[in-house]
Amino acid sequence: MDQQEINLIATFKTVAGFGAKYAAEFPATSPGGIQFAVVAAAIPTTATLGAAQLAGADQKHGGVLSKAVARVLIHEDLVTLSDAAHSLALLGVPGLEGKFHLPRSGGDQAWLNAARVFNTDATALKTKFLEVGLLPDFPEQFAAHISALEAAISSKGSGTVAESGATGGLEDTTHKAAIALTVLNTIVRNTFKKSPIKLAEWVTASHVEKHTPVSHAKPTPPPVKL
Repeated sequence: MDQQEINLIATFKTVAGFGAKYAAEFPATSPGGIQFAVVAAAIPTTATLGAAQLAGADQKHGGVLSKAVARVLIHEDLVTLSDAAHSLALLGVPGLEGKFHLPRSGGDQAWLNAARVFNTDATALKTKFLEVGLLPDFPEQFAAHISALEAAISSKGSGTVAESGATGGLEDTTHKAAIALTVLNTIVRNTFKKSPIKLAEWVTASHVEKHTPVSHAKPTPPPVKL
């Protein structure tokens, strides 16, 4: 949720309060009453969407961190098996031709595909790999690292989708409520054109705080010594 949306939602709350105060002037089925209802409904909706947006962003960020860790572990596993296979080949162990070559692509799917093939091939030759120092549970550990990377990729993707969906929902809801606010500005001003006090209340209630980006001043360069 950006600052402009936050400012709009704050205005929706004051406008909804104004509409509740003068509900008798704007019946529910009248144009004004309908527009006040749109603004009021936007308040809980944006709160729910804002929470979903934040949760999605947190999940995406967590997925990114988890994926980075899992990729490191997968890379270490691949290098370990590749080095072990090279040593076994030097010892004359058959069945290693064309296997255990590190992937050239750095993409997640390439790493996962290579990891699955490496683990399957190494498990078939587990006894030999144990002879060059790999621990007995290396297939299980490797499989756990593969699952961790798959889970991290899925979590990041789900978080991205959730964040994007909530962001789109926020934009749509605030846009519709902002249109209602514009329509209400006409209706309320015409309704209360002979009531300066109510008009003043409306001006205050419907005011949207402007968001001005903070500019960072550039440091003044030191004077040039002659």
